[in-house]
Amino acid sequence: MVIKINFGKIHHIAYVYKDGKAALKEFQSQFGVEEFEWIDMVVGKVARFIIGNIQIDLMEPRELGSVFNKFLENGNFGLHHIAYLVDNIDEKIKEWKSKGFKRLLGGIIPPQTKFEYFDTTNMLGHVIEFIQPNYTKKK
Repeated sequence: MVIKINFGKIHHIAYVYKDGKAALKEFQSQFGVEEFEWIDMVVGKVARFIIGNIQIDLMEPRELGSVFNKFLENGNFGLHHIAYLVDNIDEKIKEWKSKGFKRLLGGIIPPQTKFEYFDTTNMLGHVIEFIQPNYTKKK
């Protein structure tokens, strides 16, 4: 059986490191990253910048037990997830759950961006995130 999945347009690629500042220095040295911003989030600090047309997030988690910290605790670092923009995240969530993908994390980032992470590490080696800006729950 062939499963057809429309991922959507890439929104960002996120990498996770124990030391976000050291990772940023390496990206600056190797890839010439000059412009970036530090964002303080609940789950940790994020250095955000653009390479080509893609937003890159370098994450340093702080929240113990988070999916990002567990990733590091399991001996991993680097690519954690690829995030895709979707038009109807509720339908995407329903589709991915029906295909047996495990939900890892999800919620709403104020004011109206809904996100959902699915575990695809056994198949792809990383997590998939879906994002819908300007989210309003359909009735």
